[in-house]
Amino acid sequence: MKYLKSGLVMALITLLFSGTFYASANARELVIIANKDYPLNSISASVVKNIYLGEKTAEGGVKIKPMEQRDEAIKKRFIEKIMGSSVDGYKAYWIKKFFQEGVTPPTAKGTPSEIIQAISQTSGAIGYVWEDDLKDASGVKTLLKIEVGN
Repeated sequence: MKYLKSGLVMALITLLFSGTFYASANARELVIIANKDYPLNSISASVVKNIYLGEKTAEGGVKIKPMEQRDEAIKKRFIEKIMGSSVDGYKAYWIKKFFQEGVTPPTAKGTPSEIIQAISQTSGAIGYVWEDDLKDASGVKTLLKIEVGN
């Protein structure tokens, strides 16, 4: 009986760890990228949030130009994970901010290659893409990686 219990415990531990490793191995990473000349080499999620709320507009004398995706899947993950909001809540925030303060929301780009290209060509630009979209990207640097699940 003692060996049976030990065997069951080991089997459960093995299943638990294999499930954890499988889930993390297949989790997608969203990356915050910036123009290669951006003043910082890393950034925190809270600073990214302030940038995308229009609260932080410059870094080291460089005007920050946030760009976002039109792709609803990545945009939803970004807004939920980094902004701590729903897509509708985020849109409502920017409508209010635009009409009350005249602040322009982040520029939206269509495809990952378009956003990478725009960021590489724009001083102070910052945006987000899936990590696997950066394969052959040049002119940008990764500031932050965020695991967002599958």
